[in-house]
Order: sequence, then C-alpha cells, then structure tokens
Amino acid sequence: MDADVARTLVTAHRWHHDFEVVTGIRTHGAYNPEGLWQALALPEDLTGLRVADVGASNGYFAFMARERGASVTAFDYRHQDNSGFALLSLIRGVEIPHHQFNVLDLSPEAYGQFDIVLALGLLYHAADPYRALSNCAGLSAHRLLVESYCIDHLLPEALRAEPVMRFLPDPERFRDQGQPNRDPSNFWGFSSACLKAMVEDVGFAVDRLQVSGDRVLLDARRVGGQERRQMLAYQLIERLPLAGDPLEPASWTIF
Repeated sequence: MDADVARTLVTAHRWHHDFEVVTGIRTHGAYNPEGLWQALALPEDLTGLRVADVGASNGYFAFMARERGASVTAFDYRHQDNSGFALLSLIRGVEIPHHQFNVLDLSPEAYGQFDIVLALGLLYHAADPYRALSNCAGLSAHRLLVESYCIDHLLPEALRAEPVMRFLPDPERFRDQGQPNRDPSNFWGFSSACLKAMVEDVGFAVDRLQVSGDRVLLDARRVGGQERRQMLAYQLIERLPLAGDPLEPASWTIF
C-alpha cells in the first residue's frame, strides 16, 4: 500500500494499541503494548506453533506473533472491521483469521486448540472472569499467558497473599469508587494470589508470576485435572433413571 494512503487511514482514527504499523507509520494509541510483548518472553521463532490472541483489540500481539512465524487466530468482541484489526491487516498486507465472539461463549469444540493462548488485558472486562478464564484455558493445549489488572498495591499487607477479588461498580452511576480509568467495561480487580489460584484451578501450573504496579502477568503450562471442577461449574449432570419399583429404595440413585 502507498505510504501516504496508509498514513491517512491510520491518522484518521483513534487507536488503543500504540505501535508502528509499517515503517514510519504509528498508531499513537492510548496504550503501548511493546513492554508487555517483551515480558511474554515468547520464542523468537514460533514457526509451526498455533497461537490464539483472545481479546485481540487492534491486533498488536497477533501481528507480532505472526511476524515470528506463528499460525495466529485472533478473537475479539468487536468485528474486525470495527476494531481496526482489518484495516491494519490491510495496511500490513497480512491475513489473520479473526472471529467476533463473546469470551463467555468461547470453546475448543468451535475453534480447536492452540499451542499458546494469550489472554492479555481481558479478564477484568468479563462479568464472569472464572468462566472467561476457563474458556481461554480450554483453547490451550500447552501454554497460557494471562495478564490483568492487579489490586495487590491496594490491599493491606495481611491480604496480599490471599485470593481476593474486588468488584468495580459502573463508574457512570457510582462515582469515585476506585474504578481504573473510569472505564465502565472494567468489572473486577484481582490479587495476584487470586489469579494464580484461578489459573491453577482451570488446569495449569504457573511457572512465572510477575507483578508490576497495577498489572500482573502469569505464564502457565497445562497439567490437567480440572475436568470435574468444570463439570460442576457449568454443565448438567446426566440423569440416572429409576432402576425399578419407585417404592424400593434401591431403585433411586440420589446424589
């Protein structure tokens, strides 16, 4: 694409991710993701690996993983035509599969599994963060990287090691209750201990946990063992019919 055309297209819009789309053309968004990309410490060569970017937004992490050779699939609650993902893909000259979805409906049955799943800046936007995390975990065959808003710095010392969540009410109706950025899409804050416990509960071992200010990053690998827990949380238990005469105690299976 002609550089002047690309620059006109980029500068005509507001962006979330602040990064260089192509040489000399930058989005100048509200959030620079480059430090987090480095902190992920992904291999320089991702050739042959499948990567899911869940909550892709403008697409920085998806584009970077693609540059390293990964087969990338992006997911976001907005259509790619409206999130800027499609426009930046056009400018960069790449095609990355993109699915508009609600994270609470995400499943490996619909999209398959991936070697690496990125769930960055996502969980605190989900009304049901455990289900959102469980769904992201279900996509991962091997590795799960989770980054989120962290409340360790707000907690008294005695609570910092506890699995604590903080509810964030709608800042437009309930003012000055500590909602970060007065963003109505923020629902929860997590202690790092809480997020670690949640990641472990959905079947992963946390190899690295890094807190920086009000953000936390966890790097985890699949170990399994969560199947019964997930069934109890979100599935129905199969009916066991009467085995005989309803007046006989042994005919009933009660649990």
